[in-house]
Amino acid sequence: MTLAKPPRTPIDVRLAHAYNRRVASKIASARKAGEEVSRQGPDERILSLLMLLLEANRPVARAEIFQRIDTYRTKNPAAGERKFERDKKDLRALGVPIEQDEEDENLYYVRQREYGLRLVQLDGEERVALILAAEALRGTEGLVYGELVDDALRKLSFDSGRSHRAFSPANLGITLPALDHSPKLRRTMEALVAAIEGRKRVTITYRGLAGESSVREVDPYAVVYGGGSWQLIGHCHLREKPRTFRVDRIAKVKLAPKPGTPDFKRPENWKLSTYVQRSPWIFQAGDTQTSFDMVLDIGPERAWMADEDFGPGSSCEPIAAAEAGGEGWSRVRFRSGNAGYIITRVLDAAGHMKIVEPPELRARLREIAASIASANRTEEVAP
Repeated sequence: MTLAKPPRTPIDVRLAHAYNRRVASKIASARKAGEEVSRQGPDERILSLLMLLLEANRPVARAEIFQRIDTYRTKNPAAGERKFERDKKDLRALGVPIEQDEEDENLYYVRQREYGLRLVQLDGEERVALILAAEALRGTEGLVYGELVDDALRKLSFDSGRSHRAFSPANLGITLPALDHSPKLRRTMEALVAAIEGRKRVTITYRGLAGESSVREVDPYAVVYGGGSWQLIGHCHLREKPRTFRVDRIAKVKLAPKPGTPDFKRPENWKLSTYVQRSPWIFQAGDTQTSFDMVLDIGPERAWMADEDFGPGSSCEPIAAAEAGGEGWSRVRFRSGNAGYIITRVLDAAGHMKIVEPPELRARLREIAASIASANRTEEVAP
């Protein structure tokens, strides 16, 4: 028996249950009748692998998979292995949570709870908020999800009979400005997104605040946008701790081999929302080895900054005019691991913020300020 080929467009597994059931029924009927089931195309083979794992309700051994799906049994065993690795990668890219057993990496299963999605009902305001966010993302430099964003916009408005643009208020918009507009950023983002989706370890060459480079092995958990730049969040094996890396400072990125086999599991208690909501004043940046005690003076022209989130245990108090050199200054004490962000904010304040401690950071600020001044100095031309 030869099954009819499915459409050649990419299969969104979660939205193709009717097709899955129809083909699975044909496979089951053919098996019951003792007929040979031929799956010549890659789509049929991928679907067969998915149905096998879903129907088993238990971890399935690699040997059993190869026995049940004949197209993995090739004259050259390496060719069958490559097909299997590609199929796992494609299913994971479609959102199917295929896992390997912790004790035996030759056992595979699908996390049933994460495979099924509940129907989401949106009211008008929620729909507008999502459309505005999607529109902002679509215009962001370095975004590699352009087609997915377009697809999401169509889905958000498909049952209304109107274009998604009809939901966007004419007087309201969101922009996500990018500091880096280079093609290299997009290539780096594409590699990082592939590593995150496949849970592949990456080796990156990272440029620190002082311009020094270091090579890191990182288990990438997510990329987030904040402060005008994309940031990679992951476990740094050099520091053996979670770290955040600015994507525009990643000079090189290389994925570990075997793209269809994950290299790590995210911690069970890890939540992206925890990292997205944290203040950039305090998180641990990739080029900072340890956290440090920070003392920052804020002038009256930037008084509102004293109300920003400096983390638990922080304090803010007014300082005497004689000590500060003027009225209305405040002193903030907090613990941070993000020297680059602090220096950027102090430079942007143009004299209305001062680093008091640590002295090493104050010296680094002077070096960077001098470098900027030197690069922008113009020589006087004699008349």
